Parts: sequence; structure tokens; C-alpha cells
Amino acid sequence: MTSGALAEARTWLARELHDGAVQHLTVMVVELEHLKRASASAALERLQATTRSALADLRRLLYELREEPATETGFTESIREGLEQLATTTGIEADLVIHSWPDEMPSNQAWHLSRITSEALTNVRRHSGASRVTVTLQVVGASLAITVTDNGRGLGNPESGFGLRGMRERAHLLDGRITLETPPEGGTRVRCIVPFGDSL
Repeated sequence: MTSGALAEARTWLARELHDGAVQHLTVMVVELEHLKRASASAALERLQATTRSALADLRRLLYELREEPATETGFTESIREGLEQLATTTGIEADLVIHSWPDEMPSNQAWHLSRITSEALTNVRRHSGASRVTVTLQVVGASLAITVTDNGRGLGNPESGFGLRGMRERAHLLDGRITLETPPEGGTRVRCIVPFGDSL
């Protein structure tokens, strides 16, 4: 495929996604809000949160397809919402600790870090047996560090069924790294460190 044809295909796909899936999901969010007012159902709230996540994913894809410079300002709020959803659906106590974090970051970086955090929380939900999890955000020198710590049963065999490969691949795309360990007090600690901003 020539560069011109590829650019045309990217433009077409961006337009179709925007005019189709994105618009439908936007309507769904509004309709779900109306339903929540009529019936304060926890199931409806979870469905609305899932729809919003799908909408955010599609918008990030549109930015990439259009090759537009894009930044993310809602990263910490999206992590907070994910933790609230985890607590609501599982009963696991979920905390967000922010020592320091940029108000704005490249959308590509925010996308991968969000996916890494989401995968770590999925592992807590499915495999850890934990009653508590904490996500810590911190700027360390010229890097961003995300740490997910739980009080569950520990690592076991993290190379098997832990989603570690995908997390490492995403960190690698950001020139970063993933480390896993069992702290002295038990549980599991997943830490992702990536260079921030213009170094990407």
C-alpha cells in the first residue's frame, strides 16, 4: 500500500469510528445517565463506567489515526474511577495515593500506563485473594512511577497467567520497565517506571 493510500485509509477509518461507534457510545452514556436517575442501580453505574471507558479508548485511537498531537489531562481521574469500580464490584478496599504527578501527559503514554495499571488491577481481582490494593503515582526524577501493591497471597508463578508479557511490552514501548516483587509484609508489588514526556 502506497503512503497516499495508507493516509486515505487512516482518514477513512478515523471518520467512520467518529461518526459511528463514538457517536453511538456517546448516546449510550447519556441514556444511561437518565436511567440512573430513574433507578439508582449499581449495575447501571457499572455499565455506564464501562461505556465511558470504551468511548475513551476509541477517542485515543482516533488521535493516533489522525496523527494529531494529543495530551491527556484525565489520567488520575481514570485511575480513581477504575479503583472505585473495583471496590464496588469486589469489596476490595482500593486506594489511590498521589505523591506527585503531571497535570498533563502525552496521550500515547497515558494510554499504555492506563492499560498496565488496569492489567495489574485485573490480576488483583482474579488471582490475589487480596482485601486491599493501593495504586501509588509518583514522579521520580525524569520518570513516572506507578506502583500497585496488594495484601494478597503473593506472586506464586508470575510468568504463568499473570498478563506480565503484555505489561512488559507496553512498558518497553515507552522505554520503561516493569518489576514485580513480594514485599516483606506479603502480597504483591507491581512497579512500572517510564521516562516522562519529550523523551518518548
